[in-house]
Amino acid sequence: MKTLDPKLKNLILFFIFSLLTINTAYSQQTDKVVLHINNPLKMTMLVNNVKNLRKMLGKDAVISIVANGPAVARFSTVFSSRFQLDEILKQKASVNVCSFALKNKRIKKEQLFGGVNYLEDGGVAELVKLQQNGFSYIKP
Repeated sequence: MKTLDPKLKNLILFFIFSLLTINTAYSQQTDKVVLHINNPLKMTMLVNNVKNLRKMLGKDAVISIVANGPAVARFSTVFSSRFQLDEILKQKASVNVCSFALKNKRIKKEQLFGGVNYLEDGGVAELVKLQQNGFSYIKP
């Protein structure tokens, strides 16, 4: 029986080890998704998307919502009820609203429901930042 050259054997072992390392690193990646909403009529679709993503991606996935434009009103005490927001927060998603859109709608930061984050630098800047950090972008 012929034996492998030690150099070839080491090369094969290195290759196998490299594949295992790459596979382990990939499997340890956390899924990250940002959902962008600017149309208040899409709120039900947003809630369903968040629920489905949580179910599909699991408890460790990072789900972030960025609201700007007219949709910011759906996260305030002025124009909305908490029901859909509570459905989103149950899924451990972060909810973030654009400060500029709030100003345009004449909604004060203090009028946001609890659990909603105020984006001082605006919604568009947050969308850019999240996508630069590996978040997948979804627009319901």
